[in-house]
Amino acid sequence: MTTIGISEHATPLGTMWATWTVGGLYRLDWNQPDDVAGEATVTTDTTDFDKQLSAYFREGTEPLEGIKLDTAGWTDFTQRVYENCRKIPAGETVTYRELAAMAGNQKASRAVGAAMAKNRTLLVIPCHRVIAADGSLRGFSAAGGLVTKQRLLELEQPNGLFA
Repeated sequence: MTTIGISEHATPLGTMWATWTVGGLYRLDWNQPDDVAGEATVTTDTTDFDKQLSAYFREGTEPLEGIKLDTAGWTDFTQRVYENCRKIPAGETVTYRELAAMAGNQKASRAVGAAMAKNRTLLVIPCHRVIAADGSLRGFSAAGGLVTKQRLLELEQPNGLFA
């Protein structure tokens, strides 16, 4: 991965950091990248991205459509999982098993869980919308863990967290 820029984005849940490569958005989360010392520099225009991210937190609507992702290191199955995860509408959830079926292998719910744990582009690939078969929240590797997952799900409801 050759980083061409890192951008910083203020959100109601804290600062998000985006890492960009020639392939597109490589990473988006609340943890500051290790390779940022002091100021973040951006060598790509992130204006549209920032507008979409702001709209997501303001309205709880489907975020970050049309953002090119750097898919380096993804297996074919992981790519199918992520593509199908992006189709889950804001305000809705699916189980790991349902997402596995959407990706072509309903018996691969554990593999879906592993893919969600490795998701490096939070919100763009809305892994917070994937829940356990019993409806409980499980596994969320972003800063704040399950509390953040719950807050994102609440945000996407009609009278959401930031409404």
